[in-house]
Amino acid sequence: MTDVSTLIIAKRSLVQATEAAALRGVHTLDKAAYYQGKANVFTVPLAAVTQREHPDIPIDCTRGGFEVLLELHSWSNDQSDLKWHQLKGVELTSYLCDGQSLEIETKSEVNLPFKIPFTSTNSVFLTASAGTTNKVQEGFYLFGVRLR
Repeated sequence: MTDVSTLIIAKRSLVQATEAAALRGVHTLDKAAYYQGKANVFTVPLAAVTQREHPDIPIDCTRGGFEVLLELHSWSNDQSDLKWHQLKGVELTSYLCDGQSLEIETKSEVNLPFKIPFTSTNSVFLTASAGTTNKVQEGFYLFGVRLR
């Protein structure tokens, strides 16, 4: 049973790495799209009165991809106790970004702590995927504290 739990923990670690990379990538603001001059002093009050939904926060897809790779590199090479060392590096297999959302897929090889009978298999590949967007949170912020 402990041998199977090793695979479950390795899978969870890969999922955490994938989610961390997706979140790091989505937080790259596309400043040109965000500050394109469509807002004025009446934008926020009108949005509150009309119950209009805020648009998604635009993502800089090029910089976001770079940030995703940096985070995965960190997970692959960090020797801290918080990371699962049985994963043989985390590889980005798919990166999709449309400027509003970001989706990634990763894979990693993990050594099996047991032998599969009648085979020479000593490792398996695990995969994970994550997707995310940035949304504006409603409310009034005073010195970084959200007031409702």
